[in-house]
Amino acid sequence: MLKKIIRWAVLLWVLAASLAEGAWNDDNLARIPRDPESFSFVVVGDTQGPNTKFPKILPFILREEGLLFVFDLGDLVNYATPQEYESTFFRHVRGLDLPFLTCASNHDHFKSKNAATYTRLFGAPHYYAFAIGSTAFIVLDNALDASLTEDQFSWLEETFENARHFKRRFLMMHRPLRDPRPNRKNPHDMSGRPKDVERLGEFFDRYGVTMVFTGHVHSFYTGKWGATPYIVTGGGGGNLYDKGTPASFHHYVRVDIAPDGKVVYKVMKVNV
Repeated sequence: MLKKIIRWAVLLWVLAASLAEGAWNDDNLARIPRDPESFSFVVVGDTQGPNTKFPKILPFILREEGLLFVFDLGDLVNYATPQEYESTFFRHVRGLDLPFLTCASNHDHFKSKNAATYTRLFGAPHYYAFAIGSTAFIVLDNALDASLTEDQFSWLEETFENARHFKRRFLMMHRPLRDPRPNRKNPHDMSGRPKDVERLGEFFDRYGVTMVFTGHVHSFYTGKWGATPYIVTGGGGGNLYDKGTPASFHHYVRVDIAPDGKVVYKVMKVNV
């Protein structure tokens, strides 16, 4: 009986700790200075469990000098329970000096209708934008085919219009427009909504997106969709895809914006 009481007490503590996070993204955005013109940040993706290597990758990220924040491209968890968010994500990043931002992913919908747990913990809406100096960041929710509503498309166009005067426009979303691996029977991308793929690609080209960052494919790829460059960075801790290929390794991406405006992307391999 005592063991059962202790087990339930621990479970309730974990649940309370998770729910206490509230609007995680808003809280972390408030910690990021907005005036620097030259700064650095890290993008990492697919840090999920249950046997995630993220706890071993995180110390390498924390050793990076001069970072303003980290952006996690989603798949923080597998099944989107409060307990899993606590054990897989919050317990590792809560209390750090370095802000961590996130976007919604397909795994945030597992066992959580309409990503309700993610919404309760990280805030709503799942799409948002912010600026640092002359750099605009735009975060989309393309977690599922149905996630890209007309409301989000209207918001995106208005946000792009407002960001025209910025020198750089970075876009973050979980799923790539197209799977970078050719001839996949079950592609990890947005191919279920070809009209949305075409519409987003046209937006990205028209408004001159500097770089699109996505996860979802647990490997590293880079290329272009139309005129817009992309980086698929899904090696943040989850089980790797394409094992035995040059694309399959655990990693994160460091982005440095120099005083002269030059942007440098460094793929940081982590041997775990």
